[in-house]
Amino acid sequence: MRAMTFAALLAPALLALAFLGAAGEPETALLRLPRVQAEEPPAGDDGKDEEGKEGAGNEAGEDLGDQNVSFSEQVNKAIEEGVNWLRANPAWKFNIGDHDVYHWGLVKGTKIYGGGTGPQYRHPAGPTALALYALLKCGVDPDDHEIEKGFAWLREMHTITEQYDGTDGSGFSWTHTQAGSAYEISTMILALTAKYDAYKKTSGSKAAVRAGKLKIKNKEDREWLIELVNGLIERRGNPADNPPANERLGWRYNTPKLSLGGGGGRRGGGGKTWNRNGSVPPHANQDLSSTQLSAMALFSAQRFGVKVPIEVWQDILAFTLDHQEPDGPEYERPTPGFVSERYGGKPKDRVRGFVYIKGSNDGSEGIATGSMTACGIANLLITREMLAQDSKVRKELLDSGKLKEIDQAVFDGLAWLDRNWSSFTNPKSRYGYHIYYLYCVERAMDILGKKLVGTRLWYPEGAKEILKRQNPVAVEMPDKKGRLHSGQGVFWNTNSTHEPHDVLDTCFALLYLKRATQGMGPPVAITGEDGGPKDGR
Repeated sequence: MRAMTFAALLAPALLALAFLGAAGEPETALLRLPRVQAEEPPAGDDGKDEEGKEGAGNEAGEDLGDQNVSFSEQVNKAIEEGVNWLRANPAWKFNIGDHDVYHWGLVKGTKIYGGGTGPQYRHPAGPTALALYALLKCGVDPDDHEIEKGFAWLREMHTITEQYDGTDGSGFSWTHTQAGSAYEISTMILALTAKYDAYKKTSGSKAAVRAGKLKIKNKEDREWLIELVNGLIERRGNPADNPPANERLGWRYNTPKLSLGGGGGRRGGGGKTWNRNGSVPPHANQDLSSTQLSAMALFSAQRFGVKVPIEVWQDILAFTLDHQEPDGPEYERPTPGFVSERYGGKPKDRVRGFVYIKGSNDGSEGIATGSMTACGIANLLITREMLAQDSKVRKELLDSGKLKEIDQAVFDGLAWLDRNWSSFTNPKSRYGYHIYYLYCVERAMDILGKKLVGTRLWYPEGAKEILKRQNPVAVEMPDKKGRLHSGQGVFWNTNSTHEPHDVLDTCFALLYLKRATQGMGPPVAITGEDGGPKDGR
């Protein structure tokens, strides 16, 4: 059987992304284009921690526990107990008005990334939204006590102004009408949409997307989602004033920056207030990690019918391609079972990874790393699908050869991951973020629908490493109504991500183990084989 031609990709019967056209085709074309039908990271920053230290992570533990317990049982137990710990450990529980709210901590610390004076903006909504997202993706009921209390915090405190009470780094008290940073807004979008995705199984979620049945029935939450999407799109390239177009293609984590200004008379400020200013963050106005998190959030929102302008997807695509290495060594594509030379042998790719900030000389920001390469692959897959839903753009992709460029960029990124593969340590990164790296791999490979990176089964390899690093602990665990009882929990803390270390590592571990992105791929079955048939046809 011959490989699919680009003309065949335009056939109306074809649905969404598939790695092979049919089970009998060699792996020389990357993806099919979808019909017009809408179709999910948070992510940690791949930049340095607040002291600029490298996070090596903790050493691996002994072999996995009881060898008589199956791998799947160990994974399920870790997910269950990780959920127990996360539910039991919001950083703060306090009262607003006549009811309680829960909050899972603040990002990083008081030292400003890139230098300067005053408090660092600590993305107060981010860890809470990420925790809610992880809990919901792991099957916790949206009516659960902790879920309700967490969303109450987000709704009442982060529903684009922000003010700071206190003259040093100890007295943060933020007031928002909408969350301040792209990181916060992205995780809030992911949490809010996860709350309404009742289709827990992959097949059900895909069918629901195809039938247009993913809906947010609550009017206030639906309007909130639209506001969040609009706010996220507005933040591209911020906080610079009127940046050029090529600096408004993506997003940046470290915004907003705060400065002490006059007027207002807020308490603790000596008659002055801390306000967000227009300073450009260190080294760039946009980065690949924040842009991938934003793309995931917009992708998820569009699955619920919130349309994102086609120009935004085009910009994300351009930004992502620009952050891939321009060239690399030739690499023979691993194609298990592909033995025939009839079609010229195995395809050749180039080992080309993706970088966090193009041109940055700070640490590993400007070099390709495992987490950023996985982010780049995921961005290309998401934008490819979103762009192909517009019939005019789909034709332009085919006629211009852009589709082939995107496909090759994905294959080259996969070649980089294969050549630099690690089942735990974030390849080439000086700053760690090891479990985040695995979660980035999960997002990319589950969107792609592939079991293998090269010839490696990526999921069991990574899951075994995560299971080795569990920290068991007794917890006072709330039931559905918030009543406490004793239980068993586990958490992860590799000390290789930013604060709150344990919350973020635990969220990333749970999202990986649960394969949280699996139900967000294309609404069509993906070929089960990772490679061509045995006879090479």
